[in-house]
Amino acid sequence: MKNRRDGYAVFMSVCLFMITIAGSRPLIPLYARDLGASHAEIGVIVALFSFLPLFLSIKAGKIIDRIGVRSPLIFGILSGSLSMIILAIFNNLVGIYISQIFSGLAQLIFVLAIQAYAGLFSKSKLREYFISVFSIAVAAGSFVGPLISGGLSDLLSNTYAFFVLGIVILLAVPFSFLLRNLQVKKIELVEQGGKGENSFKLLRIQDLRKAVLVSSLVLLAKDAYIAFFPLLAAEKGVSTLVIGVIISLNAAAGILIRIILPWVVRRLKRSVIITISIVVAGSIYILNPFVDSVIGLSILAFILGFCSGIGQPLSIFTTINSLPQDRVAEGLGMRLMFNKLTQVIAPLSLGAVSGIVGMSGVFYVCGAIIMAGSFNPHRGFLQKNK
Repeated sequence: MKNRRDGYAVFMSVCLFMITIAGSRPLIPLYARDLGASHAEIGVIVALFSFLPLFLSIKAGKIIDRIGVRSPLIFGILSGSLSMIILAIFNNLVGIYISQIFSGLAQLIFVLAIQAYAGLFSKSKLREYFISVFSIAVAAGSFVGPLISGGLSDLLSNTYAFFVLGIVILLAVPFSFLLRNLQVKKIELVEQGGKGENSFKLLRIQDLRKAVLVSSLVLLAKDAYIAFFPLLAAEKGVSTLVIGVIISLNAAAGILIRIILPWVVRRLKRSVIITISIVVAGSIYILNPFVDSVIGLSILAFILGFCSGIGQPLSIFTTINSLPQDRVAEGLGMRLMFNKLTQVIAPLSLGAVSGIVGMSGVFYVCGAIIMAGSFNPHRGFLQKNK
């Protein structure tokens, strides 16, 4: 009964948090463009979301391992709300830059804390249950968020949309207090001088390395789409509201695959599932510039969401299961550090590429990179957990 209550609390807090963060992401590049930003500047703005988390992920994970998850959850929610209020108050590029710093930090702390919470349960089935709840909630929030923000932006204004999103995220606070205050049993680390182990030594764990690689590729497919698809669609004459609907369809596909993924994993090797999803995701990127109809773009968005929704829950579950229990948040921080490295490098490089080959070229390059990832040594991925 307690586990079910905790599951509801995780779902609602994550869903409300993601409605705001995911709802703001498609608006940011369009808002920046309206304020006069070039494609290269938009790439910098998108990369700024992950800049501080790139350097703070491991440290944040260590702190969460030490103090628990509740305080970091509240901090992440309040920081996320502040990032939206800044956008609503400061209608200039400086406001966007500052907002993205707070938004990225909020997302890092909140996601690390809620994933670490799942890792505090000793039973593997309970861990898998809470990771599944977390993944479905992320997808649900990512579905609702762009619908709300796109509609408010089209009907009223960007400023009003950001203000509403800043209020919505605060509704996650009471649900965060409903979570049981679980504490990890600390394991003493014996090192020369009494110091803890170097975090990068965790990469000696084979399953962790593979999970990091897959997670980075999937994140590239997901985040580059959210950042650059609105610009590509706007060039095709698609309205902000319709862009929000298309991105919501992308998230809806993520909900569907997360629901049926346990059934799929029982019937196919996880290595096969991962490889197929990466190849298809890369192909979808390459096809996007050739499609002009809203229906066609919607279909491609749905398929891409289906593929990108596979890798994240599998990589999170593998990361948690491969780590010592007293270093779960630290290891998750390591995984997020590489994710953030992808989120910093990709927008900067792709934003620069767009100035040379146009927005269509961004999709060609990104698709090629994602497909190339399928030729990495995924064989044997997660074979211990077939």
